[in-house]
Amino acid sequence: MSCLSFPPSVFVIGRDYEILLFAEQNGIFWLEIEGERYYPDNAGTLASELPYAKVRLPQTVLNGAKNYRVCYRKTIERKAYFSKIGEVETEEYAFRPLTKTRDIHLYHIADVHYAFAVGKKTATFFGDDLDLLVVNGDIGEVETEQNYKEVARFVGEITGGSLPVLFVRGNHDTRGHLAEKFTDYFPAEGKNTYFTFEVGPLCGVVLDCGEDKPDNHREYGGGYGGAPVYNGTNAFEPYRRRETAWLANVRLPQDKIPLAVCHICPVQTTRHPGDPFDIERDVYTAWNAELERLGIRLMLCGHVHLAYLLMPGDPASLLPHNYPVVVGSATFKGQTDLVGAAITINPEGATVLFTDAAHNVKERFELTF
Repeated sequence: MSCLSFPPSVFVIGRDYEILLFAEQNGIFWLEIEGERYYPDNAGTLASELPYAKVRLPQTVLNGAKNYRVCYRKTIERKAYFSKIGEVETEEYAFRPLTKTRDIHLYHIADVHYAFAVGKKTATFFGDDLDLLVVNGDIGEVETEQNYKEVARFVGEITGGSLPVLFVRGNHDTRGHLAEKFTDYFPAEGKNTYFTFEVGPLCGVVLDCGEDKPDNHREYGGGYGGAPVYNGTNAFEPYRRRETAWLANVRLPQDKIPLAVCHICPVQTTRHPGDPFDIERDVYTAWNAELERLGIRLMLCGHVHLAYLLMPGDPASLLPHNYPVVVGSATFKGQTDLVGAAITINPEGATVLFTDAAHNVKERFELTF
């Protein structure tokens, strides 16, 4: 029996990986790679009162080794002196880094909303040929620790701990009793859920719009008894301004294919101008200018539960942009089916397929960068 509840998730952030581990009981975790130990970063004190851990390490370490050992010791009793900790249990995982320079198979899925079974079927379109999984937000509201565990299981069971994953926060991931703990589990630079990434020949920025309405919005004209929907629990407006300043200082490598990933599409926050979701165009105008500066070739978004391509010059865009946007997460009544985006990337362009849970191709597009 494995010491872990399910396979790890190997998240991409910057030039590093953050590996998320879950066990059934509280314990101490670390990784062993080619004789070296890698511990969770906690100022030298190993956390023992949690059933999970995140371990960050340089991509070069794992890319070179192509395998890693998870080590775990169950906590029996943590004390000031002579703590009682169980014997070391281990689990081995192979890892396949993204080394291809052509025909890179990326699968994009978002808006799963706890429909994990159908989501896993959808995301396995490429089978063993998948190179990078992009999980782009709204996996579910997070009311309990178990909710986080279910999301981690979803990712781990798709990749088997053997492939890199880009994991992005969505607006529903900001909701719920334990939403404030998101960065304890998933990739973040400090407490910021926006960051740059490099993986194989790809690079780019992960952006986070936060919620889809103003912080004090009375949703749909005074619903919910006329009280503000978030009732003082959000401060995303200053968060987005800090993100704007950060983005202005981002520099990406010139020898990689630059992408942008964001749950909400900044240049089309809604398909209905003037509705409650048409917010902060000045902020998103600044974001778009920086993405143009970075030479973004392709943006990946979800949020609206539809699958379509938003090309430069499309009158449906709220802001003009020079890069195509793949909005790739159509959902159906009762979450009985999902459509994601199977994307094959080359230096000169990309093939985008919208595919469903039965791996049927619904639409196909050819893009030239």
